Amino acid sequence: IRNEVIMKKALLIINPTSGGEKALDYREKLEDKAGQYFDHVETKITQKAKDATEFAKQASEKGYEAVFAFGGDGTVNEVISGLAENKHIPRLAIIPGGTGNLITKLLGISQDIDRAIEELDFDSTNRIDIGKCNDNFFGYIFSIGSIPQAIHNVDIEEKTKFGFMAYAYRSVKSAIKDETFKVHIKTEKTEYKGDASHVIVLLSNFIGDKKMFDHNRVGYANILILKEASLASKVGLIPDFLKGALVENDKIEFFEAKEISITSDRPLETDIDGDEGDRLPVDIKVLADHIEVYSPQN
Repeated sequence: IRNEVIMKKALLIINPTSGGEKALDYREKLEDKAGQYFDHVETKITQKAKDATEFAKQASEKGYEAVFAFGGDGTVNEVISGLAENKHIPRLAIIPGGTGNLITKLLGISQDIDRAIEELDFDSTNRIDIGKCNDNFFGYIFSIGSIPQAIHNVDIEEKTKFGFMAYAYRSVKSAIKDETFKVHIKTEKTEYKGDASHVIVLLSNFIGDKKMFDHNRVGYANILILKEASLASKVGLIPDFLKGALVENDKIEFFEAKEISITSDRPLETDIDGDEGDRLPVDIKVLADHIEVYSPQN
């Protein structure tokens, strides 16, 4: 009986506008790195929205062992969306090329592109939860409020020129003139009905590389509701934020859940992983340990 050699295959998905629009300069280095471990390496370049989702889905269907996502949070989100509902889910490698790069910060992946490629360890992985919001997926954060709306208005030119400061500037401007909305949040155990200026559903206890609170359970989302809109109430959060005790602040309502239903008095805009999501109402479900991600051994 002839034993067939099973080829280890990987797909590299590169968003050419990432890395300060220099992502393609790293293509050869990334292909060389992947070629040290995989027998067959294929590269696809995104040209429009949802290309990364389609490429990732094709890699799953073809039985690829790994998919690489080189881009920002939006590209990573598209790749996760392409992987999430397949019978076979390849392992995911992420090269941070965006402005926020939230998942890579959580996993301890270097924010320097060259170093991130060099430190890729194909024997070291972590499993991460992902969230399903209506028919969309997210790997890190879902939010409602004026700050995500402001972030959506940052265009590619601003991101390339000013980086994270473009987000920070628009966020501060929107926070000053913030307002509350009525929200009804129902989970398998808890219910909140009342005013909110921001709602965050977080699949971690970190925002970026800043720890927000101590505990974090696999398979559960952390829900934070900022109940007031005044600038004074936001400034009052800063000391607790800096010492990692945000959930102890009386202006914050906090609970955790596996399944979450959110409605409001109007069809508010939402954000998933930095991009515009469905308007309310939404239903969110946490898929525990759903995707295996390559991570540095440290």
